[in-house]
Amino acid sequence: MLDVPENKMKIITDALQRNEVVVNKKGRVIVDDDKCIDCGACISLCPTDALHFNVDERLELLFEKCIGCLLCIDSCPRQAIEKM
Repeated sequence: MLDVPENKMKIITDALQRNEVVVNKKGRVIVDDDKCIDCGACISLCPTDALHFNVDERLELLFEKCIGCLLCIDSCPRQAIEKM
C-alpha cells in the first residue's frame, strides 16, 4: 500500500501499470455544501469519523481521516457527497 500525494498520482499510477502492477486507487470524497442538508446520515457510516458536525452543526469532512471507503456516498439522500 502506498500513500501518494494527489499531484503525483497519475505519474506513479502510469509507471506501475506499465510494469503490470495492479493499482487499486482509494477514493476520496467531497461534500457539496449547497446540496447538503446536514442530516448526518453519512456520519453514522463513516468508520474513521472523517465526517462529523462542527460547532455550527454543519457537516465537516476531515480529509486526513478519510480512508476512501466511499460508504458515505450512497447514504446521502441529496447526493451531496461525490467521489473526487
